[in-house]
Amino acid sequence: MNDASSISPKNRRPLEDRVSFLTHRINAHLQQVCNPLIAPLQLDLYSSRIIVAIAEKGPMKVGELVELMALPQSTMSHQLKRLERDEYVLRTRSDTDNRTVVITLTQKGQDVAEVNNQLSDIILAHVSKELSPEEIKLLTALLQRVFSSLPKVGDVTL
Repeated sequence: MNDASSISPKNRRPLEDRVSFLTHRINAHLQQVCNPLIAPLQLDLYSSRIIVAIAEKGPMKVGELVELMALPQSTMSHQLKRLERDEYVLRTRSDTDNRTVVITLTQKGQDVAEVNNQLSDIILAHVSKELSPEEIKLLTALLQRVFSSLPKVGDVTL
């Protein structure tokens, strides 16, 4: 397996061809496109994704959301406090384990999830102008493999 120390600077891929930089650019561009549209709802791209995740998967434990969204616990806590303040989610203690907090959507949260799903559909329609359904399926599979191949937090040292 290659690690960073086996790549010489002259063999390093140009910035524009690095997976990490490309995914950054995609996410940054999505924020520029989407945030102005969802800002009137007091949402940003992270919070809108959290709402859609809960809408799709149903009530979730905070830990499940942290894992699904790949966000730090502190970021998730901040996002959930805002979403609760804005009446998109409810945080309740589990009936079976008082230490566990379960997140559910309010009706307002369900309504805004549909708005965010429509925005996602619009983005996909733009991508579909450039990629065939087969290419989108392949891209999705490849991105899932990239994500699963990433090191765990703390496993990388310089």
